[in-house]
Amino acid sequence: MKKLIFKVLILPFFCFSQAQELDTIVIDSALTKAIRYKQPINTLEKIPNTIKRIYLWTRIKTLYPPTYIYHVWYYKGKEVARIRLYIKYPIFRTWSFKTIPSTWTGKWKVVVEDINGIPLLEREFEVYKKRVSKKKNK
Repeated sequence: MKKLIFKVLILPFFCFSQAQELDTIVIDSALTKAIRYKQPINTLEKIPNTIKRIYLWTRIKTLYPPTYIYHVWYYKGKEVARIRLYIKYPIFRTWSFKTIPSTWTGKWKVVVEDINGIPLLEREFEVYKKRVSKKKNK
């Protein structure tokens, strides 16, 4: 009787969780100030407002290529850019960038979504105002 109760109560949850496996996942990611040879040159978390362009580099794995993902950029909770990226192969590197005005300091977030809008990754970062040192002329 206990086995029957287990099958009736627990098995549907197990099957549901198996059905929720994602077809597309993010294997690796980096916020960076540049991409060279299809790789990020560094990894950033706090970003000075003197850097004009921020890249989100992602390595994607998908079961059903070709497909698309989205990089959705948010500033202070408001969506400011949605970039659709084509995923051609089962494992694929791709990136997007956001040009950031120097006055847009504060909290940022970029979310990677699959073709159905399901979030796969969320990266938060902060753009801070860099103090410029003044040189005295002699």
